[in-house]
Amino acid sequence: MIRPERISERLYSDLLNSILIGDYPAHGKLPTEMILARDYGISRTTVRVALTQLKKEGFIVSRQGAGTVVADFENGKAVPFASNENLIDLEKCFECRLLFEPEIVAIVSKRCTPEDEAYFQNHLKSLKQLVDSNGLYTSEDTGFHLSLASLSGNKFFESIMTFLRPHILFGMNVIKTIPKNARENHAHQSLKEHTKIVEALIEHDAEKARQAMRYHLEKSRCRIFEEI
Repeated sequence: MIRPERISERLYSDLLNSILIGDYPAHGKLPTEMILARDYGISRTTVRVALTQLKKEGFIVSRQGAGTVVADFENGKAVPFASNENLIDLEKCFECRLLFEPEIVAIVSKRCTPEDEAYFQNHLKSLKQLVDSNGLYTSEDTGFHLSLASLSGNKFFESIMTFLRPHILFGMNVIKTIPKNARENHAHQSLKEHTKIVEALIEHDAEKARQAMRYHLEKSRCRIFEEI
């Protein structure tokens, strides 16, 4: 039998991921405690454990007459949930990604099929459209990195990236709160960096792919931490 605290952790993680990728946008209402309890087969008390943690970290707020809604973060303001602990974890996440992702993309560059190449091209096309229109590109960006782990054919790489996903999404949500000019610059630079990665993948150039991914991660880390 799964312990209630484990279920509350799963609910917390599911809700957090949904908030970070934009399924629940700012001011958007979360499902009621009753619905969450029914869907997860748990008590409302266990649901409250997960919601309390999200409130403590500043992701959600309770509003009279509206229920529980996603918090709104004003442009350029400090991220309310970016505690020292959160930011230390984000830095460690980048350290981990810098060790694994360059090797993941190098492996994929040697194995990618014409179908994979078509996916990479479609990814760039979708990412460019979202960036040019100032759209929400979090899901497209994160999906690319997770797909590379899957395409590596190594289940351990895939497990590592799945484990890191909430931290990756946290970093991308931090980006949403930085000043508009910096945020737009980050989006366009990320697009250019993804383009370099895809070019290396299609050329089946492992070393070029490795260096392109390392450059992308290092620059992303710098852009985020320079603004917070």
